[in-house]
Amino acid sequence: MKRLFFLPLLWLSITAFGQQPVVKVEVSSDTISIGEMVEVTYTIENGEGKLNMPDMSQLPVVSGPNTSSSFMYQNGKMSSNQSYSFTLMAMEAGTLIIPAATYQTGEEKLTINPVEVVVLTTPGTKSSSKSATEKPSSTTTREKRKF
Repeated sequence: MKRLFFLPLLWLSITAFGQQPVVKVEVSSDTISIGEMVEVTYTIENGEGKLNMPDMSQLPVVSGPNTSSSFMYQNGKMSSNQSYSFTLMAMEAGTLIIPAATYQTGEEKLTINPVEVVVLTTPGTKSSSKSATEKPSSTTTREKRKF
């Protein structure tokens, strides 16, 4: 009887760990005006590692870190999604730089490049949401694509 319970757990753990994690960083807009807010979201899909958040102490953080997570079993396969978000308010014109973050899974370390948001003095043309996605491979350190 113990073996019957163990085999399904073993099968579920193999299918869950067999998927490659996907790490994304998204900004609600890459160009904003003074006084406007931008949301920065880090999302990990099917990952078992740890996201090391960037140091936001020097940024105008209005809200965050806000977290959410979900786990789903469908057709015998497990998937997970974890999100960490910050809302920042532009206080002066220039470039708002969100520092680099890292995602660590075992021996593998993924570096997520800094994200830049342009802050205009007057309202201008807004850009739509930007995102970048990275799938870790067997290399030890990989960099995320720039915007």
